[in-house]
Amino acid sequence: MELLYDRDADLTLLDDKTVGVIGYGNQGRAQALNLRDSGVTVIVGNRDDPYAEKAQADGFRVETIAHAAGQADVVLFLVPDEAMPAVFEGDVVPNLKRGDVLVFASGYTIAFDLLQPPEDVDVVLVAPRMIGQGVRDHYVAGTGFPSFVGVHQDHTGKAREMALAIAKGIGSTRAGAVELTFAEEAELDLFTEQCFGPAFGRVLTTAVELLLEEGYPPAAVLLELYMSGELSYTMGKIAEMGIVEQSQLHSRTSQYGSMTRGMRFQLPGLRERMLEGLGEIRSGAFAREWEAEQEEGAPTLEMLKASARSLPLYELERDLREALRGTPIARARAEGRRGRAEPQQGRATAKRLPERFLGLVAQLVGRGGRREAEAEVLEPLPPGALEPVLERFVALAVEDQALRAFAEGRAVTTHYVLRDADLAFYLTFQDGRVSGAVEEPAAPAAVRLDMDAGVLDGMLTGRINAARAAMSGRISFDGDTRRAMTVQRVQSDLTRLYREARRGVLEEG
Repeated sequence: MELLYDRDADLTLLDDKTVGVIGYGNQGRAQALNLRDSGVTVIVGNRDDPYAEKAQADGFRVETIAHAAGQADVVLFLVPDEAMPAVFEGDVVPNLKRGDVLVFASGYTIAFDLLQPPEDVDVVLVAPRMIGQGVRDHYVAGTGFPSFVGVHQDHTGKAREMALAIAKGIGSTRAGAVELTFAEEAELDLFTEQCFGPAFGRVLTTAVELLLEEGYPPAAVLLELYMSGELSYTMGKIAEMGIVEQSQLHSRTSQYGSMTRGMRFQLPGLRERMLEGLGEIRSGAFAREWEAEQEEGAPTLEMLKASARSLPLYELERDLREALRGTPIARARAEGRRGRAEPQQGRATAKRLPERFLGLVAQLVGRGGRREAEAEVLEPLPPGALEPVLERFVALAVEDQALRAFAEGRAVTTHYVLRDADLAFYLTFQDGRVSGAVEEPAAPAAVRLDMDAGVLDGMLTGRINAARAAMSGRISFDGDTRRAMTVQRVQSDLTRLYREARRGVLEEG
């Protein structure tokens, strides 16, 4: 395993160069300050906004993006991925000169052909594995931070050397840089965000829900699992010492329990799910999906964020943070030090928490939400009534004009599986037509939702939010999230039709 350090990089290559930092956000500010402190001539290109004002306050000469790109010999392109294409084509490309160096902090837009740089410039990657504030803090501390470096296009024959010079200038080669292609950097980054992160998050939220359901004090549960800062401290030690050796910092009881019980969590299907996610990334399917989502104004993202913020756990965390404000734990976290509460402290905190906090716990244990708890009470369906309700519902959906309008230009099938009722049905929206039946679809559906019959009834009567139920584990989801959330746009129509079908079956007795 080869890492590249200060000795492998030549900062003097930048002595007669002007570096233009395009975008003065978190990374832009940190890298601009570090380069200037390394003796490099830096100008900033930014639109007229508070970030430009910040750059001026920091003592930089601030130009328009187009002017900065034209004056610079080395262009650090540090605007957000979603803004890159328009800025790149409109302001950067027309002003690049033969032999310039174009530096990216992410491989995403190049790897997935979202940008096409001119052939007569060098195109390199310097991607810090650290958030912007960390890039600055570690430079000031003298420790540096790791980065990925790579070359996409070497017009001058010196692209690699220039990439390493920039990496040294921002302080990364103090800690070590690893060479990767643009595609490898993008794929690893997206895999962490889309596969490892969500899998870890699902384990964490499942643990929270289970322990609360089993009656453990809510503050103690959240503190024990992650809010004390012990987990982040342990992760830091894993990075420093390795997964196995960091276990020596824990008691032998902890070591034995972790190692003997760890085998139970070799979950079947996990590797396959991760490989499926990696396949979507490598093929460019995710990049195409995200590009289409942005063109529509990112409605799926906004809907998912709103659903996540409506979960009881979101408010539980907020209330516990407020309750801990001013405690040693909060002060230690703010100072970047480890803070740990003993179990008795966690229990005492739970007793002092307001009633609202405990009410939220009740919602989480019940896996509901405030709106669901206040929902109207409907007459329950008698045994055997669900299947005729679904048959009538599907028949109404097939003829509904609002759903047919929604189906224009679409092609999505949602497959509903009721685990406790041995029932399944599907609805297909395709090219202005709606079809469906109370049976398995002939071909695998783009979206599959597994749930108990009571959850389906609550969802289609409007008493349960589908996205929130999926996030809390009451609905098992498989397939295309964006398509699933698209169907959420006609949830009110589905509710209207299901209620009509339900009412009709109950009235007929």
